[in-house]
Amino acid sequence: MFRIIKRSPWIALGAAGAWFLDPEQGPKRRSMLTTKARQLKSEMTNSRPSTTPVQEPFAGTYGTTASGEYTDPALRSA
Repeated sequence: MFRIIKRSPWIALGAAGAWFLDPEQGPKRRSMLTTKARQLKSEMTNSRPSTTPVQEPFAGTYGTTASGEYTDPALRSA
C-alpha cells in the first residue's frame, strides 16, 4: 500500500503524459490547454492593480518632525 502511495505522483504524471501525447487527440488537447493558459495569463495581467504611488501620507507620519527624525505617535503627549 505504501509503495502505491509513494508512486502515485509518477502514476499521475504518466497518465497526464499519455493523455497529452495521444497521437489522435493530443494536438487538440495541447492547443486547448495553451489557449486556456494564455487566457488566464491575460486575465491576471489585466486585473493587476496600477503601480502608481499613492499621494497620501503614510499612517504615523502626520505632523512635523524635528530635523527629519521619526516621532512615534504613541510617545507624543496629548
